[in-house]
Amino acid sequence: MCRWFNSALGHQISHSLALSLFDRWFKAARVESTIANAPANATLETAGAVAGSADLAAPRLDVDEPPIDAQSVRDIVRIEEIADAEFFVGDLFRRRFGTDPPDFPNHYVAFYRHGRTRYLPVGYVHFTPFEDMYLGGGMVIDERLYRRMPAAHRKLVKDAGGIAETMLRETLARLSHAPAVWGYVGDKQAEEVDLRAGFRHTGHQYVVVVWNRELSAEEKAARLQRVIALGAF
Repeated sequence: MCRWFNSALGHQISHSLALSLFDRWFKAARVESTIANAPANATLETAGAVAGSADLAAPRLDVDEPPIDAQSVRDIVRIEEIADAEFFVGDLFRRRFGTDPPDFPNHYVAFYRHGRTRYLPVGYVHFTPFEDMYLGGGMVIDERLYRRMPAAHRKLVKDAGGIAETMLRETLARLSHAPAVWGYVGDKQAEEVDLRAGFRHTGHQYVVVVWNRELSAEEKAARLQRVIALGAF
């Protein structure tokens, strides 16, 4: 009896294993066939979507990702130069200024890294080339996104001086090849941020500057007058 039972059980297990292996092989073959026979103009993504009927697992949504364990602001905020401001910050810019963002260089966006693969624009600033210098302006911060950050992330940003100061320090470093970078500020809070980031007063009520070269007082004064003649920027 035991001998027959063990033999029958072994046969049943072998049969089940064979069916399981065949089922896996069949599904894999069906996926390969679906992708191989997809239209010539189909992308791997669309072919994979069709093959979803073969029990392909759906990728996890990035919104499900937990916040990353950051140790410094550089773990969660990265400044990048971009070519198209409208694509990344068009709505944010219009909400602040009521008009479209500039469509000419140079655009810098601060991206906030919430999860390992989730990046959101949280700030923007623009620098217009002028002679061999730059004129900074158009800064905007997404305070709504800042308020939604986890408390630990907000603390790291605050300890670094905030999004605006972090963004200015990074962009000014990248533009340090220019003899001078100028700013035009009429808001007291924005002025304080500019000064912390490296700008200095010029004697003009609204114009501030970062000097990156040793220039004579006459040369500095001449450059300042040419910038003042531009008006607000």
